Formats: sequence, structure tokens, C-alpha cells
Amino acid sequence: MQPTIGLLSTTMKKLFVTLAVMSSVSLCANAQNTSESSLIEKEIKADINRAAGMFYARYTAKTPKDTPVPKGKKPFYINHYGCPGPFYLDKVEYYTETYAILAKADTLGKLTPLGKDVLRRVNMLRLDAYNRDGELTVRGAQQSRTLVKQMVKRFPDMFTPQGYYSVRSTVDNRSIMTMEEGLLQLSAMLQPIVARSKASLQERQFMDPIDKQLTNQRLDSLTSISYDRFTVLNSNDARLMQSLFNDQNYVLHNIDAGKLAKRLFLLAGNVQHSEIADKITLFDIFTPDELHLHWRKQNAWHYINYGGCTLNGGYQAYLQRSTLRNMIHMGDSVLKRYNPLMHLRYTTSQVIMSLACLMDINGYGLHTANLDSLENYGWANYRIAPLGGSIMMIHYRTDRNDNDVLVKVLLNGEEARLPIQTDCAPYYHWRDVKRYYLRKLYRYENRRANIKKSK
Repeated sequence: MQPTIGLLSTTMKKLFVTLAVMSSVSLCANAQNTSESSLIEKEIKADINRAAGMFYARYTAKTPKDTPVPKGKKPFYINHYGCPGPFYLDKVEYYTETYAILAKADTLGKLTPLGKDVLRRVNMLRLDAYNRDGELTVRGAQQSRTLVKQMVKRFPDMFTPQGYYSVRSTVDNRSIMTMEEGLLQLSAMLQPIVARSKASLQERQFMDPIDKQLTNQRLDSLTSISYDRFTVLNSNDARLMQSLFNDQNYVLHNIDAGKLAKRLFLLAGNVQHSEIADKITLFDIFTPDELHLHWRKQNAWHYINYGGCTLNGGYQAYLQRSTLRNMIHMGDSVLKRYNPLMHLRYTTSQVIMSLACLMDINGYGLHTANLDSLENYGWANYRIAPLGGSIMMIHYRTDRNDNDVLVKVLLNGEEARLPIQTDCAPYYHWRDVKRYYLRKLYRYENRRANIKKSK
């Protein structure tokens, strides 16, 4: 029994140390930037759909303005990584099981008038999504076309008869549909057009890579304990259950309140994408505080899985290192190209989020063990990888003999900040960008190799 006691003691020591660090970091974060937390709260109140996090549909009503390009420079290459637009949830049980739970309670006379109305609304969502698991919605198709239209008008030098457009997608249905809608819009605006589209597993290594070693580390025991604690402290589902069910004893013995509340929250966030969005809502069954708590839990979950959370080592974003390395390789390979070239890549929201964290765009490469501090640092999932989100790296030069190529990065269409010194922000010297990220990737690979050798 002694080894077990020793192991438990070591684990508990680690937990206590981590919780102590989390507490100190929390105080520091609160002192540093409480205004960011208030701003996020205001953003969600201004558009309640942002509470959906990564299921928030990227705003497309206005084309962002660009900082004037340094004199003489013109874009000649764009490397675009985008994620699917709004789609129906790919887990059908979110619709069917939620409906079944409420329907059963209704047959037993356990629903309040509000509960009966929620059952009606969930059924409408279930019928609208029937046999459409993971399928791009009409709004998703419109969004993809709008984003390509804005791109063409925003960078006219890139869209000429001499240009070439390489369009690729991962093999999931919604990414392919997003790609095809964008390509259809592009071909409708440009005639003739030289382009080729492809959806293949061959591109997976730099569009949706796999690393079992990293993914196995995501939810180790310490991380799970910390997230479970965070979840408990950010859960309050009693009022919602009381508003839906007239018999709380029935709820206690028959309903997983936390699971049901979470699924209703996910469905609420997905209403904005459906064809009945103008007819119903589900956000109204939650109070503002409850919505905020659900969003916080989801935001922390995404940070643990795709960001720089130090609870599990802080390296989850490095899953996209081959993606970043490919971006650097392609940037170098086109330097002497005569005509404009665009790579349009459509992958998953998770890839966009991890890549943004790996590149430390706008400070999203944040490393902390304190899940409570994310809002204070401005780390919000709907800002990083909403549906229809993208990372674009635009390359500029005067001509093909220009030795000082500049690049600008757009995150979800907005000019972004990189952790690299520059004298012409938001433009950066390509040589500096390439050197910074290659060194970063080398340090990680070297660390990983040394750990492997020491075992």
C-alpha cells in the first residue's frame, strides 16, 4: 500500500501547488486587466449569439478597413486557412436526446408551461436538423460567398486573369461545402478563372494533423481535476430546472441537470444558424449570469484542448506545427513567382484556434494554469475561431526582385498583431516572421527530442 500512498501524496502536492499558483496568477490577472473581462461581458450582452463561443457565426456585415500598404508594395500571395461556416450540429443526440428527455417528462405531467414551450422549440430544431448532421446551413453558404466577395473587393491586385487559385479542403462535409460555396462565388466574379479544388486525406498532414502524444496529454489527471473544479464553481442549474419541471423530486432521480442544461445551451447557440432563427430562440430560458457561466466553461474547455494551458504542459497548440511550417515553406517558395497566387484552405475550427495560439496572434498564445484569468487576458473563443473564421497571411512586394517582402496577418478579417518587432505594423518583414517562427518550432522539436532521449 505504501507506493499508492506515496503516489497519492505526490499528486495532491502537485494539485495544491497548482491551485496556489492559480490563485496568485488570478490576483495578478485581476490587477493587470479587468477591463478586458468587462469588455467581453459587454460584447456578449451586445450580441447574445457570441455566448455560443466557437459556434458563433462570424460577423460579415462590414468589410474591415486596411492600413495603407507601404509605398510601392502590392500583394502577390495569400495563404488562407478558413473553417466551416454555420452548420447543423454533427451529434444528432443533442437534438434527439434532449427532445426525448423533455417529451418523456411531458407524458408524465412533469413539465411547467415554460417546459412545454421549450419542448415545442426543441422539436422544431430537431425537425429542421433531421438528416442534416454536420451539414452547412443556408446561412453558412451565404457567409462563405460573402467572405469571398469581400476578399475579391479588398485585394483586387490578387484577382486577375493571370492569377492561380489552389483550393483545398479537409474531407468533412461542412468544410467541403464551405469550400465549394466560396469557389462558386469566386468563379461567378472572375471569368476566366484558373483554379482547382480538392478534398483529400493527402493534405491532412498540414491541414488537420494528428499527434497522439499531444492529444493524450490534454486531459491528464491534474488537468481533469482542475477543470472539474472549475466546472463545479461555474455551474448553477437549479433555477433552470425549476423553471422547466414542476416536480424537483423527479428531476433529482431522473434528470442529469448539468447535462441537460449544457445541451440546451448548445442548442440555443445553434439556433442562429438554422432556417427557423427568425421564429424561435432558446437563450431566453437562461439568465444573463447563467449564460455567462456556460460560456466560461466552454471557453476554458477550448483553452485546455487547443491553447497554451500549462495544466497539461502548455503545448497543445503545437499540434499545428506542421501547418505553420507549411505556411513558411509556401511563403518562401513563391518569392520569385510572376503572377498572383492564392491558397484557399478549408479545415476545422479547432485547427484555426490552435494555429492562432501557436502563432500567438493578438496575444492568444497565452500560457496560464488559471482558468479563471482567461477573460482578464482577453482570451475568448468567439474572438479566435468563430464559424467562418480564418487566418490569412498576405505577402507584399514591389516586384519579383524585391528582397524585402512584407506580410500582414488577418484573423477573422481583422488586421492582427504578431509577437514580432516591426517598424511598419501591422505589416511585418517576412525574414523576421520566418526566423521567429522557425526558431520557435525548433525549440519545441528539440525539447521533445531531448525528453525522448532521457526516457
